[in-house]
Amino acid sequence: MALGGNQIIDYPRAGKPGLKRWIPSLRLVGSLILTFVVLLTGGAWAVYASVQIPPMNESVTQQHLTVVDAKGVVLGRRGPEIRQDVPLSQVAAAVQNAFLSAEDRDYWSESAISLTGTARAVVNDVGGGDTQGGSTITQQYVKNAYLTDERSLSRKIKEAVIAMKISDKQSKAEILQGYLNTVYFGRGASGVQMAARAWFGKDVDRLSTAEGAVLAALVNAPSYFETAQKDPQAMAKLKGRWNYVLDGMVAMGKLTEAERDAEQFPTLAPWPRPSSESDAQYPYLVEAAIAEAQAKTGLTREQLVTGGYTIKTTFDAKMQDAAAAAVKSQITDQLDPAKRDVDKYVHTAIATVVPGDGAVRVLYGGDDYAKQSFNASWQGTLSPGSSFKTFALAAYLQAGGSVDDVFDGNSPYRVPGRDNTVIPNEGGRSYGGVSVQYALNRSINTVFLEMGQQMGMSKVADAARAAGIQVDAAQQDLPSLPLGVTSTSPEQLAGAYATFAAHGRQATPYTVTSVVQGGKTVYTHQGRVKQAFTPDIADQVTRSLQDVVVDGSGAGAALSDGRDVAGKTGTTDLPGDGTKLGSAWFVGYTPGLSTAVAVWGQTDSGTLTAINGMAGRTVGGGALAAPLWSAYMDKAVAGTAVRSFSLAAPSTNPPESTSRSSSGSTPSESSPSDQGTTQNPSQGQAWSPSAPQPTGPSPSGGATSSQPSGTAGSTGATSGSAPGSPSSSGATGGSTSGGSSTNGSSGTSSPSGGPVSNGSSSGSHR
Repeated sequence: MALGGNQIIDYPRAGKPGLKRWIPSLRLVGSLILTFVVLLTGGAWAVYASVQIPPMNESVTQQHLTVVDAKGVVLGRRGPEIRQDVPLSQVAAAVQNAFLSAEDRDYWSESAISLTGTARAVVNDVGGGDTQGGSTITQQYVKNAYLTDERSLSRKIKEAVIAMKISDKQSKAEILQGYLNTVYFGRGASGVQMAARAWFGKDVDRLSTAEGAVLAALVNAPSYFETAQKDPQAMAKLKGRWNYVLDGMVAMGKLTEAERDAEQFPTLAPWPRPSSESDAQYPYLVEAAIAEAQAKTGLTREQLVTGGYTIKTTFDAKMQDAAAAAVKSQITDQLDPAKRDVDKYVHTAIATVVPGDGAVRVLYGGDDYAKQSFNASWQGTLSPGSSFKTFALAAYLQAGGSVDDVFDGNSPYRVPGRDNTVIPNEGGRSYGGVSVQYALNRSINTVFLEMGQQMGMSKVADAARAAGIQVDAAQQDLPSLPLGVTSTSPEQLAGAYATFAAHGRQATPYTVTSVVQGGKTVYTHQGRVKQAFTPDIADQVTRSLQDVVVDGSGAGAALSDGRDVAGKTGTTDLPGDGTKLGSAWFVGYTPGLSTAVAVWGQTDSGTLTAINGMAGRTVGGGALAAPLWSAYMDKAVAGTAVRSFSLAAPSTNPPESTSRSSSGSTPSESSPSDQGTTQNPSQGQAWSPSAPQPTGPSPSGGATSSQPSGTAGSTGATSGSAPGSPSSSGATGGSTSGGSSTNGSSGTSSPSGGPVSNGSSSGSHR
């Protein structure tokens, strides 16, 4: 070949005869080889320089959220993909070695890429042959984290180049960690942590050598091995691969022959996971935890569900299941919507809080999250009815009163300064002069109304606030405040009663103990407990509430093992003539758990509706809510030590009680105060009443009288003794003009002119 008369390449060779002209010279061959090497090297460097490490795949950077209960039970997950990173330190050395045995036995000593393995894979990929191994763990990590599963020459070249560059930037340990967190294991699980949960129901740091070998064996064909429990052929291949992994560990010197022989193929977790009631219940807990985590950490929902966080909660999965089971047996299974329209609209909520700490164990907000996502146990509010009388009692004791003090129990009560506003007892029943304890046991409205008026409703509101119940300024002036006309949630009410169980120490209910990301704690709950009531006052309240269960409207809440229970019933009316019952409550506690139960009626549109006759039974706090409370709490405390309330001993020399009866004397031995109550005064001086107010005519027909100021008489109480055994069942009553309608042995109440509850943005209870 010549150019301009000058020969550049002497080929065919000049001056050579015959075939020799066509045999290249050694110089030419050497030159061609050198040129090829130069071009190949230059091309390789050009390719190396042109391929940059791309951003990690979004599926790798976005990790799902895991929510666990107080014992580590997984309540649920949220996020784009089932994966969650863990540091290499959480993966046992034996488990790490199992993966190296399966995928790359020379990992710690080899280079980033395997030239022979890559070449073989290229030939097969390009030629359409079977997919074969041969890539190093570094190359597999690059494919998982930065590239795709595309079978092409260009992807293989990129994989090799990026693997070399990654190995220059990351240590072997970091690359192995990245690999273990990105490899797919089947069952929808990416990363070794989720694989451990999906295949063995445990965290990765609890895996045995045999279990780790199973996970390592899965990497070869994860989707195929998903069928192993149902396909004997797949199981045989999985066990064969498992044996290969263990044998490799022996060859690597990481397992002795004796240890190898002792290994048994482990039991795999069921798949798909069997459905259970938890599928309907746990989402309520997951969403409650996410909401609180957002508020406490400042993280958005998107950040939480895509950032690989774990929310550790206060919930107890078994107790939540117990709540669901109790509602099913006590309420749901007894409803017959086809037979009774009222049964179509019955709703139930349960909340349990740990006294002295505020940890929320249960938030039962509905039967099925898929059908109703609104969690009524904490997102909705409802008037608590007579369960609010407990705060009036606490305020009265703080003011120096005694449960032995006697008030007028006749009906109705005329609100001072509002002659047209009368508030009756349940059924309009009159009781005569009764002690505070007897009034609490039988939930006599008029006693607590007069009590609140005498000491000032602001004191009742302050006591409720101290316990943890929100009462606004407008509500604290309502004459019917002691009957529960304010609205609250079961969670708040359980937390408030927990204050008395904890000897006056108030703790705000909480559900999140910590938020963790990648082994780093980003939030930890810091509990703040305040002494809202003195131990003496709180213990007096507990003692009085115990008597409600022993000898009052809360008898249905007694537990089967006989452990101490204190609590109060409550029922609310819907606006109208006082005969339509809107809800039934029981709020009570043992020494270790405080629980509020509410049952109410509500249509699909959110309108409150009466529950009279639901399930063909009598309704009310004592007849409906208390037995449900007992059925749930029996299961909640099962297997725990039976504890008694540790209360301050009552005074051995009780003070002379202050009578508020029209006779001006303390109750006689035949009066109700001696028949239905346990007298436990512990105050040194009875509270002195303010000026009395007349109550007006009594439906029972007795004359009314007004005692002079400064006497111990009633504020216009009806004369006469109370019935020997007043009823504590049901709840009916009359509406009022210009005020509140309240009633009930079980403590019903409703503000006049509007619904008794609210909780949604529209103001109606959800």
